[in-house]
Amino acid sequence: MKLINQFYKSHKKEIFLFFLMLALELAMIFALSQRNGLSIFFRSDGTEYQRLVLNIINHGNFSLDKEAPFISTDYRTPAYPFWLATIYIIFKSFIPAIFIGAAIFAFSAPLTYLIGKEIFKEKIAFWSAILFAIEPWAVFQGGFLAAEQIGIPIFLLSVYIFCRYLKLKKPLYLYLSSLFLGLATMIRPAALYFIFIFVFLAFISKQKYSILRSLKISALTILIFIAVLSPWIIRNKIVLNTWQLSSAASNGVLYIESYNLNRYLGKITDEAQWEDVRQLIGIRNYELMKRADVSKIVADYAIKEIKSNKSAFIAMHLKNMALFFVKNSYGNIFLDLKINGADVQSRITGFLLKKDFFGLVYFIKNTSVGSKILILLSFLWPTIIILAIFGIYDVLREDYRNLLFWFLLLWILYSSALMADLSDISRYKLSINVPLFMLAVFGFYKIKNFFTFSYKSRDAQRIV
Repeated sequence: MKLINQFYKSHKKEIFLFFLMLALELAMIFALSQRNGLSIFFRSDGTEYQRLVLNIINHGNFSLDKEAPFISTDYRTPAYPFWLATIYIIFKSFIPAIFIGAAIFAFSAPLTYLIGKEIFKEKIAFWSAILFAIEPWAVFQGGFLAAEQIGIPIFLLSVYIFCRYLKLKKPLYLYLSSLFLGLATMIRPAALYFIFIFVFLAFISKQKYSILRSLKISALTILIFIAVLSPWIIRNKIVLNTWQLSSAASNGVLYIESYNLNRYLGKITDEAQWEDVRQLIGIRNYELMKRADVSKIVADYAIKEIKSNKSAFIAMHLKNMALFFVKNSYGNIFLDLKINGADVQSRITGFLLKKDFFGLVYFIKNTSVGSKILILLSFLWPTIIILAIFGIYDVLREDYRNLLFWFLLLWILYSSALMADLSDISRYKLSINVPLFMLAVFGFYKIKNFFTFSYKSRDAQRIV
């Protein structure tokens, strides 16, 4: 009991943040289930993961096929499916995964706090974690059967341990961060190239070591990371004759990039794109595109399209990167909660494109309360980004050699460059909510301190 009391006293804020986020997640799960039933949490990725788990258990094959011959796939990486399979074997149902996953996802809030304390003052770390815990999409996402349930907290754990390394320079922390990053990559392959940020900053931080020792530490870090991935990669080579980690994370993303590029150029409609796919693989079948051999054909087509329109692709990608920071998918939350006016943001965009400002004012004035809340939420991310820019400026001014700051910046650039062209913006932005919130809170306090100092200076002058 004494140990429990000591733990509680020394970790009050972490415990508070965990239960705050968990309570909000459970409230959202309750609200969504009342409107749609628990089946809503099994849609999209959840449907695929359920099928994959049942094929593993019932047919002994890592396959997404709905019927025999259950051909093996590398479309999904194995960590999350095996996690779900464990829950299903124990409970004979996927429903507990909704709540267990939400509880694990809630650890993201205290992990945000711990990361923040390594970089900024405690109050900045705390309020950054509060923002993460109450951010609408994080609260919404927690209950859905998707890799983010356990992928985000494990990724944040690897980041926290790496921040400890940058502060204390103990190689053990670097090796552990590489280990957990490997596990995070086996859950969400988007983390695959993040290891190079770890190694790059670790190499720079080891100035007191000889070049040879620095190279040895960096090499061991990469080897630990590869060791975590290697069983799956070797399996893919033996079973599917491919060295890729996931066809979804490589070939699938390339196809989405080319699809968005062609839409950006106004060259095709959705129907025309499907016709191209039919000609490539001989059948109009989205599920077939997920197989390793077929996805390679589609990826080669995508690369050809991108290469032939390099300038347009770069322009599209840069535009999407900028929009990635300020756009949101909150309308989907309102849609699932069956709140009227879920399409208000797209309708406002329509008014702005037509330059119908009088019509816009009239529309906003007469729209529902739910729509007005959604309009207010549309200002959340532009505000966060503006504050984060102030935060970046102040950190650069105070200490531009701070490697922890450069880590935050590389983290943001990496994720935005990798995922800016994908849909479900708020979902994929979850991975960089942490650094953005930290920089935004830091920027807010700098602005607050500036105005406080200016106000006190004016008062002092009046007294004189």
